[in-house]
Amino acid sequence: MKALLNWALKNAWNIFGAIGVGGTFYFSLMYVPDYVNQITTGKINVIHEGLMNDIQEIAFNEKTLSLKHIETLIHGKELSQGVSYPYTVDELLIQVQERFVGNKFIPLERRETIFDALDMVRSEFKPINSSIKTDYDWSKIISWLLSALGVFIALIGATSLAKKLKSDQETELDIMSADIVSSERGGSMTLAGFEFERMVGDILSDIGVLKSDTTESFDAGYDFLVECKNREFIVEVKKYRKMLGLSTARDFLHKVTTSGKGGILIISSGVTHRARELFSEHNKLTDNQKVFLIIGDSKETIKKQLINLLGV
Repeated sequence: MKALLNWALKNAWNIFGAIGVGGTFYFSLMYVPDYVNQITTGKINVIHEGLMNDIQEIAFNEKTLSLKHIETLIHGKELSQGVSYPYTVDELLIQVQERFVGNKFIPLERRETIFDALDMVRSEFKPINSSIKTDYDWSKIISWLLSALGVFIALIGATSLAKKLKSDQETELDIMSADIVSSERGGSMTLAGFEFERMVGDILSDIGVLKSDTTESFDAGYDFLVECKNREFIVEVKKYRKMLGLSTARDFLHKVTTSGKGGILIISSGVTHRARELFSEHNKLTDNQKVFLIIGDSKETIKKQLINLLGV
């Protein structure tokens, strides 16, 4: 439980970031479309009630009411609200008739007269041919555009969070690699590390690039000195369980610069992105002291890369 609490405290910002990204995805895909639909439905209800009241008032007062008049009312309210009214004139008048019939405060004879007057207007209505293009409902497009924007922002957040997590991991590896280097310099080398270094030495000897006099390499603090085509390289071998970080990379670059030779770093587990960038920047600044990476943990893999690198 204590370990879980320490982990949560250590990764608090990343946890809150993940929650924020998840919330953005949820609101973009679930809440935004529903919210836009609710707004659209509310506007349609406002238009509908306004039309019902206007038509009832005109019909009750026996004023002139025509199909064109009602269509003009509908179009005007569509423009004012910015949405498309979903009912036809015929459907609207049916609902007005139903409301009049249900109004017990109006005498029955009067209701019948109004009902017949609305029927006359309905008789003018002709159903719209389905082949005729109707107004497009832009609310759906707006809804999807807002959702897409939310998803895009969430993806940016997720990418940023992933990069931050990777950067945090590499920073931790850089700190850990400093401890590993100190341990190795102090003379503490695991059996696996010793066997890995001996394997690399055998490979260098097999391909004929290992210098016979290794006294210089031991004195300078690197593992091997190789020579190929009148070029010399210092070689360091690292057997790590995790990726090699900046601390070890800087230490090796310092040895390369001091030696005046090129460098070959052989690592069993790989290197961090920032360590690769450091080597890349160094290689841009020099022609004779470039640093090369060999990554692998088997004899065949390492030997193949060395042969390709040295051209032997």
